[in-house]
Amino acid sequence: MPLDGHWASESLGEGHVVFNAEGIHCGNCARSIRKTLGELEGVRRVEVNVVNNRVSVDWDTSKLALGRILGQVSALGFKPVPLVGEAAAQAQQTERRLALKRIGLAALGSMQLMMYTVALYAGALQGIDERIAEYLRWTCLVITTPVLFYSGAPILRGALADLRRRVLGMDVTVSLALLLAFFASSWNTLRNSGEVYFDSVAMFVLLLLIGRFVEMRGRHQAAQVTDALAKALPATAQRIRSEDGVAERVPLAALRIGDLLRVNTGQVIPVDGTLACEGALIDESLLSGEPLPQRHVRHDAIPGGAVNAGSALTVRVSRLPGESTLHELVRLLERAQSERPRLGLAAERMASWFVVRILLLTVLVGVIWQLIDPARAFPAMLAVLVATCPCALSLATPAAIAAASSRLAKLGVLVMRADAVEGLATVDTVMLDKTGTLTLGSPRITRIETADGWDKTEALRIAAALEAGSQHPLALAFREHQHAAWQCEDAREIAGQGIEGTVNGQRWRIGQPGITLSDDRGRRASFEVDDPLRDDATLATAALSTLGLQLVLLSGDRREAVQRVANTLHIAVVHAGLRPADKLQRLREAQSAGRRVLMLGDGINDGPVLAAANVSMAMGRGSSIAHAAGDLLLLRESLQSLPEAIRVARRTLQIVQQNLRWALIYNLAAVPIAALGLMPPWVAAIGMSASSLLVVMNARRAGSEPAAGDDP
Repeated sequence: MPLDGHWASESLGEGHVVFNAEGIHCGNCARSIRKTLGELEGVRRVEVNVVNNRVSVDWDTSKLALGRILGQVSALGFKPVPLVGEAAAQAQQTERRLALKRIGLAALGSMQLMMYTVALYAGALQGIDERIAEYLRWTCLVITTPVLFYSGAPILRGALADLRRRVLGMDVTVSLALLLAFFASSWNTLRNSGEVYFDSVAMFVLLLLIGRFVEMRGRHQAAQVTDALAKALPATAQRIRSEDGVAERVPLAALRIGDLLRVNTGQVIPVDGTLACEGALIDESLLSGEPLPQRHVRHDAIPGGAVNAGSALTVRVSRLPGESTLHELVRLLERAQSERPRLGLAAERMASWFVVRILLLTVLVGVIWQLIDPARAFPAMLAVLVATCPCALSLATPAAIAAASSRLAKLGVLVMRADAVEGLATVDTVMLDKTGTLTLGSPRITRIETADGWDKTEALRIAAALEAGSQHPLALAFREHQHAAWQCEDAREIAGQGIEGTVNGQRWRIGQPGITLSDDRGRRASFEVDDPLRDDATLATAALSTLGLQLVLLSGDRREAVQRVANTLHIAVVHAGLRPADKLQRLREAQSAGRRVLMLGDGINDGPVLAAANVSMAMGRGSSIAHAAGDLLLLRESLQSLPEAIRVARRTLQIVQQNLRWALIYNLAAVPIAALGLMPPWVAAIGMSASSLLVVMNARRAGSEPAAGDDP
C-alpha cells in the first residue's frame, strides 16, 4: 500500500505511523491490536482509539519494518487504511456504501418477516392450518438467511476474530445470541414444531447496524479536522533559482532552509518561512480560525498552511517541511486522537468485565429454567444475551470526547492529549503568563516625539531602516514601518547602546537613553514602546472569573509592568520577576493546596510549568517547546476561546456521566427482567440497540452549540 507523509514518517531510526484500521468496533479489538503490536521487537508505543479506528505506533526502524506492523494488523482481521488522500476518501466512501447496503437488506427483510411472524403469532393463539404455518416458517428462514450472513457479516466476522485472538468481545455475545436464535429456529422449522425467532434475529441485526452506522458517521466527522490540516499542504513548491531568478517546481522534500519560494495568489504557503517581499495579505483561517486575512510586512514569520490572499509573494524557507507548524500540528493531533482518556479506559475495562459475567449468567439462567420449565429456558437465555450486550457502556465516553474535540476545534482549540477534555472540565484555578499570552507579545510604538516639528513618518522609516537587521525584541516594533526608499547600508549594533548606520547618505543612531533617534546635530526623535494587551483579554478574564475560576498572573517581567496588567484585568493574585523554576514552584504550591490548575503560556520558559500543570494550554504562535508540553493548543489569537472551551469541557463531562449512568442502569435493570423470562428476545434487541443509540446521540450534544441556559 503506498505511503505518504501523513501516513508514516521515519528519521534517525525512529518511526511513527498513524492509520485507520477498518473493523475496530469495541475495546477488545483495540486491546488485541495493542497487545499484538506491543509484543513486536522494536515497538515503543501503541495507541488505539476505538471511536475513530485510529492506530498510532512509534517504533525503532533499525529493528522493525513498517510492513511487518501493517501485516500484523491485517492478520488480526483489520484493514490498515491511510488517514488522508484518495485512498482514505475511497475507503470512507466504500464503508458508507456497504453499510447502507447491509442496512437496506436488513430493513427490507425485517419488514417482510414482521408480516409473516404476525401471522404465526396469531395462528398460535387462534389456530392456523399446519401447512400454512410450515410455509410461513420456511419463508422466514429463506428471508433471514441473507440478513444474518450478509447484513450481519461484520458482527460474525468480529466474533470470529475475537475468538481467534482468545478474547471475549461484545461481538461474541451478540453473535452467540444471533446464531443460537437462527439455528434453533431453523431446527424447529425442519421438524415443523416449536417457536421460531427469525424476526428477532433480523430486527437485532438491523438495529445493531443502525447504531454502528451512527458511530461510523461520528468517526468520520471526528477525523475531519486532522484530515483538513493534513490535506492543506501541497506536494510541491515553486523554488526560485539563485542563478537566474526562474521559479522551478520541486518536491517539498527537496527544500532547504534559506531557499526562496514563489507563492501565487490563492496558493497555500508550503513551509514555514519569512516574508521576502514588501507586504502580503495572508489568510491563516485553517490554522487559527480567524476569518479575515491579515496584512504582513517584510521579515514577518509566515506559517506553512496559510493561504496567499493577495498578489504573488516570495517567502524564504525558515523550517524544513517535516518541521513546519502544520506538520507539527498534524502529528500532535494524530497522537492525541489515538490515545485513550482515563474515563474511556475505565468504561472499557468495565465492559470487558461485563462480557464474562454475561456469559456465566446466561449459562446459570439456562440451568435454572431447565429445572423449572425447560420450554422457557432458551428464550430466557437468548434475552439475557441480547439485552445485556455492553455496547452502550463502551461507547459512553469515547463518543462524547470525540464530539467535544470536534467542537473545540471549531473554537480554535486543538486537543493534544486524550485526558485534556476531562482535565479542562475539573480545573478551579487558571494561571496565566503575561508576555505573548495576555499581551500581544510584539511591542508597539505608542508615542512619538520629534524635534522642531520634524515629520513623524520619516522618523519612523529611518528608525525602521536602522532596526531592520536587529534581533532585539524592541526592533519588532519598528518592522511594520519599513519602506523601500529608506535603507540602511552599514548598520552596526553596539552592545548596550543601540544601532548606528547610514540611511540615504546620512549617519544616524538609535538607542539609549530610552529609545531616541539622533544624527550629528543631536536628538531628532524619541519613541515610547509598549507591549499592549490583547483586545479581548479583559472580556476573557472576566468570563473566567464568572465561571468561578481563581486567576493567577505569573510573569518574569518587572513588578510594575505586571501589576499594571493585573490591575487592568482585575487579577488579584500576582507573581512577578519569576524564573522558570519559580513559576514551577508557584504551581506546585497551588497543587499542594488542593487546587486543580490550568496553565496558559507561550514561551520556551513556560515549558516546565505547562508540563507540570493538571491541564495546560499553549498559544498557537508560541514556541515548539510550549506546544509539546501543552495538552491543548489555542490556535486563535482570541482569548475568549478559553472560557468557551471550559464550558464545552464541563458540559462534555456531564454528558459522559449521563451516558455511563444510563448504560449501567439499563444493563443492570435488563438482567433480572430477561433472566425471569419477562422479556422476549425481540424486545431485548430493541432495548439494547435503543440504549446504544441513545448514548451515541446524547454524546453528539457535546459537539453542538449549547441551548440558552444550558451552560454548566
